[in-house]
Amino acid sequence: MFQKAMRKSKSIAGASFILALATVVSGLLGIIRNRLLAGHFGAGSQLDIYFASLRIPDFLATVLIMGSLSVAIIPLFNQYRSRSPEEGWQFISALFRWLAFFLIVLAVILAILAPWLTKLLAPGFEVSQQEQMATMVKIMLLSPIFLGFSMVISSVLQSLRHFWMSSLAPIFYNLGIIVGILWLVPRFGLMGLAWGVVLGSLLHLSIQLPAFFACHFRYWKFFSEEREAIKAFLKLGLPRTIGVMASQINILVMTAFASALSAGSITVYNFSADISQSLTRLIGVSFTTAAFPILALNVSRRERSKFLENFSSAFRQILYLVVPISLLVFILRAYLVRIFLGAGRFNWVDTKMTAACLGILSLSVFAQALITLISKAFAALHNTKTPARITVGAVALNILFSILFIHFLGEPGGTQEMIRSFLKLRGLTDIRVIGLALAFSLTTIIQLVWLLVKFRQKLDGWFTPFIKSSLGKISFAAAVMVLATYGGLYFLADFINTTTFWGVTTQATLAGLGGFLTYLLITWMLKSPELKDLGREILLEFKKDA
Repeated sequence: MFQKAMRKSKSIAGASFILALATVVSGLLGIIRNRLLAGHFGAGSQLDIYFASLRIPDFLATVLIMGSLSVAIIPLFNQYRSRSPEEGWQFISALFRWLAFFLIVLAVILAILAPWLTKLLAPGFEVSQQEQMATMVKIMLLSPIFLGFSMVISSVLQSLRHFWMSSLAPIFYNLGIIVGILWLVPRFGLMGLAWGVVLGSLLHLSIQLPAFFACHFRYWKFFSEEREAIKAFLKLGLPRTIGVMASQINILVMTAFASALSAGSITVYNFSADISQSLTRLIGVSFTTAAFPILALNVSRRERSKFLENFSSAFRQILYLVVPISLLVFILRAYLVRIFLGAGRFNWVDTKMTAACLGILSLSVFAQALITLISKAFAALHNTKTPARITVGAVALNILFSILFIHFLGEPGGTQEMIRSFLKLRGLTDIRVIGLALAFSLTTIIQLVWLLVKFRQKLDGWFTPFIKSSLGKISFAAAVMVLATYGGLYFLADFINTTTFWGVTTQATLAGLGGFLTYLLITWMLKSPELKDLGREILLEFKKDA
């Protein structure tokens, strides 16, 4: 089993399939984790303390670790490894030393400041709650340390095209938190949750260690180019960190806007955003994570034609999958919200508003997925400043659009009525939260166009005719799929009781599956190369070595 997991992935599509499977499993565990939390604690003050405590370690992990490590290590590791394997491991050893010093010192400083930070982040908590929160923050600050080392190892494994073991890390992270809920909470109370997070991050690291050492890692105490390597790492990673930080600030601003609207607006927007972003993670992030090491290797070897070929392949395959799936989400938006959320106090008005936001956000999923790929392609070219600048600009534009759309949707008129009619929101008085979804989708599409323009300039006018041809076939097949899906919904409505949970689930599943199979059939008839390539490369991934 371990030998199979240590096999190198043979293609971008094959590696993407592995990562997508792991994403699905991790997502299911996330649902179980949230259900256990809700069942054990309920929506009360204890979970408020837990989620508030997570903000500091999560911010540290997202901005500093996920922001810089994920884009800076692979290009530099490939660069040094192209000279000799020893130089590659010397760079990783130096990075371990500097990262350990930085993360431990930062964790100690934040632990000391925890009592003051909790008052700043949760001013509405009682003193006893703030004290509990400070204690949990101190415990959970161990998590970014483990995750930092784990992300270095993940980057190395992905650079060497060993995706099996790195794809298991998020699964084991969720398992650690679930263990905390089931076994640590009964023994240690609320602090058991904090130790569950630490356990999850430790498992995130531990599951990858056997594969890491199997790659013949050797720790080096001396690296002649250590200072230059760390400077190069910071030069490549810091702009990415700024871009991620801007995105995090954007989330806080959007939450602040939603808090000023009608009650429930924050929940409506967050639920719809979670579903749309899951599509981006499933397709865009999976393909990008698989493609990035290969693109970085092409750059380190100065293989421009292969870089363009691999980028074009990933670009087309993302489009081939994300366009039909996002359109299906738009068509089935109300069904999906009713299936996942339509229970208890989540009433029909909440369902309609969430479905409307989800529908708007789903129309920009293709842009979100491609932005992920293009940003990593820039990083492979050792340019993280351009995507960071564009991200900051997009955040500013999103805030401006949010203000404008919220204002327009708050004023009675033709625009408001047109949106009500299109999204089936007649009878609802306050639809201003839709403005947040409109602003985000429009900004995301503008950000994609902006990145594509800069990418073409970087590569002297790149835009292959293969992408134009593929886009035409994908668009035609998707249009036929839309008609087939709507037809399936209306046809099944005569035979299924759509007032029950299982009736709604059956109707949506059969109509969606029928629509997607229609899409596959049309693209097969049009001889779309993406269908053939995806099938061949996924089968190749699981084929035994000769």
